[in-house]
Amino acid sequence: MVASALVLLVLQCLSALVPSSMQLPLAPTLAPLGEQPRAALARLSQLGFRHVQLGANQPGLRPRELDRSARRDLAATLRRHEVSASGVDLWVPTSHFFEPARADRAVAAVLEAIELAGSLGRCPVSLNLPAAEACAEQGSVIETIAECAAHHGVEIADHAVGAGRWAELGVGIDPAAWLSQDEDPAAGMIAEAERLVSVRLCDLLSSGLRGPIGDPQEGRLDVLEYKVAISVCGYTRPVVVDARQWSDPWAGLEQTGEAWRGSDEVTK
Repeated sequence: MVASALVLLVLQCLSALVPSSMQLPLAPTLAPLGEQPRAALARLSQLGFRHVQLGANQPGLRPRELDRSARRDLAATLRRHEVSASGVDLWVPTSHFFEPARADRAVAAVLEAIELAGSLGRCPVSLNLPAAEACAEQGSVIETIAECAAHHGVEIADHAVGAGRWAELGVGIDPAAWLSQDEDPAAGMIAEAERLVSVRLCDLLSSGLRGPIGDPQEGRLDVLEYKVAISVCGYTRPVVVDARQWSDPWAGLEQTGEAWRGSDEVTK
């Protein structure tokens, strides 16, 4: 307890170096909201959100289903609602990248997602890749992904937990995933500050399910420590509110927003 308080004190002191007026915008994940993309975008805009995280697995947004006309229409829809894409999610089971029967399809899906992200303002693509030491023979696959990303001016955020990430790619932090492995997401973020591409906001509940932040009885994430770590890292992009598995994602968005804003009051 004393050590934890000391770490928090140090983080708070370091965060004083970052302008306290900087409030990072939140970007909800679109796919888990349970509505058609256009309807969900309209509702998010009405609620005041100006950034959104798109899902390449979501019906209506799968890159292979979007020709040039459809992509222009998607970009126009985002502009009409005054919402910009903070990134594109593509969650492929890590085993698919090294299973012969599935590897080609997995890589093709990643390349398609990168191309889509490039057409939407070159926003980052979030993936969950197998650990480097676990499948070093897949280096050519990672090289292909890295080359495609560089060609389109898109950064990759690998959300694998802990050490062993691919040096060619950037890093994404999913706090629920870190907590599920009894790891500290704030410490992990600071360790990867120079490669940080995407930061997520969600919690791991006592039930073992993912959920919104702001529940002092069920949640495990130290929101204040996490937010201070974001500031210490100098992260300036939208923070992705990851609503996967939430029982009521719209209510969870409201709860998360309130808890996130409330943490500002503590640090003042």
